[in-house]
Amino acid sequence: MKVTFLGAGLYGEALGKMAELNDHEVKYYDPFRFPDVKLSDVISEADAVVYVAPASAYPEILPELSKDTPLILASKGFVSLSPFEGFKNFSVLGGAAFAEDLMEGKRPIRLTASSEISEQIFTTDFLTIEFTEDSKGIMLCGALKNVYAIGAGIFVNKDNPEQYFSEAFFEMQDILKANGCVEDTATLSCGLPDLLLSSTPDGRNYRYGREIKNHPESSVEPVGTVEGVTVIESLKDFPDFVIPPESSLIKEITEKVEYATK
Repeated sequence: MKVTFLGAGLYGEALGKMAELNDHEVKYYDPFRFPDVKLSDVISEADAVVYVAPASAYPEILPELSKDTPLILASKGFVSLSPFEGFKNFSVLGGAAFAEDLMEGKRPIRLTASSEISEQIFTTDFLTIEFTEDSKGIMLCGALKNVYAIGAGIFVNKDNPEQYFSEAFFEMQDILKANGCVEDTATLSCGLPDLLLSSTPDGRNYRYGREIKNHPESSVEPVGTVEGVTVIESLKDFPDFVIPPESSLIKEITEKVEYATK
């Protein structure tokens, strides 16, 4: 199978390596890393396309794609399916794994997908795929875990980790339900396990939350891409995304991020 990856960051390359291990032909489109590669050249004969680019890049990329080619969303920054309307074979891939985990293959990894094509492309001896038909739920979990990981950096201390993650998990389920998703999707690898992984000192969102905690009265600009900040900034562009009135934790995180980045 010919698989084109839109985005060649660490995670995109790691997923590309999984595809190569399964003898698929891999191509990348990334204007920053490969400025001479044209999008039209790498998608023209693709049997499947994997979107791993930043969520903010979709207005330039998606209109160029064929609506008939299978499209797998593996970027964890979208809160709405509206950008993907019209794609006939659309699915989502998410789950708890750093790029380094995939590249090294030293521990068993489980990802969550909404289509069997992900199993065909990515399954290896150490990587397995669990399935749910809840594409939107996988997508929302991927976005929400970034925001709650910032919150973990702000609010979690050694005395209260269980309390914070319990509150975040149940609030995530409430948000999924309010947006027409399956609540139990938050129990899969794309939900709570991914949040816990992102809330370790290695996680960019968690580290940014720590900076906000340590400088509560100061402006704290993100260093590089902090996905949770990008998600919060995008909320105004997707009015179909619903935050229930009782979801106070995500609202508090949003307020602190907006204050730190104003």
